[in-house]
Amino acid sequence: MAISKKSTHRRLPHEKGPFKRVLNILLIILLCGGVLAGFWLLSKLGPKNVDYTSLKKAPVEVSVEVRALAKQSIELEARFEELSALREPEAEDLELLKQALEAQQQYISLLPNYDSEAEARLEGLRQRYQNLMAKVVLEESVSLAKEARGLGQAESYEAARAKMLKAYEMQKEINETYPLSDAANAGRATRLQREAKYMAAEPLYRKSLAFEQRADTLMEAREWLEAEAALRQAIELQDELNRQYRGANQARAARYERLKGKLVGIRSGQSHVEIIEMVKVADALLAEANMLEAAGIYEEVARLQLELNKAYPDSPYASSDLVSEYQRRGQTAQSYQLGLEIERNDDLLRQLLAERRTYEAAEVIVALRRDIAQMKEAFPSSSLNDEQLELKIRYLNLVQNDLGFIQDHIYGQLLPIPEVTGWQMTKTEISQALYQLIMGTNPSRNLGDLNPVDSVSWHEAKRFCERLTWVLGKEVRLPTENEFRAALGRL
Repeated sequence: MAISKKSTHRRLPHEKGPFKRVLNILLIILLCGGVLAGFWLLSKLGPKNVDYTSLKKAPVEVSVEVRALAKQSIELEARFEELSALREPEAEDLELLKQALEAQQQYISLLPNYDSEAEARLEGLRQRYQNLMAKVVLEESVSLAKEARGLGQAESYEAARAKMLKAYEMQKEINETYPLSDAANAGRATRLQREAKYMAAEPLYRKSLAFEQRADTLMEAREWLEAEAALRQAIELQDELNRQYRGANQARAARYERLKGKLVGIRSGQSHVEIIEMVKVADALLAEANMLEAAGIYEEVARLQLELNKAYPDSPYASSDLVSEYQRRGQTAQSYQLGLEIERNDDLLRQLLAERRTYEAAEVIVALRRDIAQMKEAFPSSSLNDEQLELKIRYLNLVQNDLGFIQDHIYGQLLPIPEVTGWQMTKTEISQALYQLIMGTNPSRNLGDLNPVDSVSWHEAKRFCERLTWVLGKEVRLPTENEFRAALGRL
């Protein structure tokens, strides 16, 4: 038997029916519509474009008295125009224009609102009035400046300066009183002021130049005290120019420093003249072959020049090079006899080597080494020190034991060159053994004592010829192309 039971399930709170869900959707739609409507209302309440042309200005009442001022200004300007058409504007004519300007200013000040046309007319009147007023002042300023320049050319500097300053003051007045005029020009005022400074400074500058020229004349006459006094005055005037007239052409710091240097030169000039006189005496003795006397004077001259350098380091006559030069001359004179001995032995050495007398040549090499060392040690500044000769003797001393062997080898290789007189050429290329004996090195790649030396530069070949010249006592050089072709012949 079936038994039926009644359902006991209850709806939970979060489980809603269909009606409530529809209601919620409607509420959300209404809320969104409300938000959109709110935004639309806000946009309507925001700023809007305004057509100002559609707005009507409220009428402004201008009194009869104020209008009368505008009319008066126009009438005064018209009267000025009539007079200007008949003649150049005079003082009373300009007064009419000034009254028109003042009436227009008063009219504008009494207007209740801004009037652009009235302002533009006022600006035009003001500029026209300033142009006419400044024109007269400018003409006089230009005339004064022209007169001032003429006086300056005539060297009437005081009068020229006074007129130029007046021209400057007039231009300054134009710039300050009539700034709207075409005559206002700050640059012209600056130029006029500079010209006035020039005219004030020029007499002082010329006086300074005259003192400098006088000092030069006195220096040539060796009147040192008077020359120093004149140069001091020139320096004082230039110093005044530099301090009081900055910007003027005559203010020159370089000239001031040059004059100070010349003053030091005057103080040291007497010593310099004494030095020059002693040098002339020493040169004369040197020409007469009085070497020892000349050397003594040159040494004294070097000492005096060194004292001058220490006492007057800024003098134009101070020079360490001169000290070195006088020392060089003195040592050259002292070493003259030793230099002659070295020269004679060098000539003898070449002769012995050329004659293949190598044993005797070795003794001369020893003597030359001794004399050259003595020359270098005792007289290092002498111009008779010959670095090339020292290098030659040092080399010959190194190879003196091989001199005979080298000469025999070279002379055994020489053959005459057809159709070339006075020169001979080795019959083969220079061997690596000979090159290494002469140069002390072998740059060849294809090694072998009897193989020709290779990989030699032109400069190395020249040095090889130079050293072989020392060994043979005769000139050795590279052959020319024609000599080489002649030596080859039909080969």
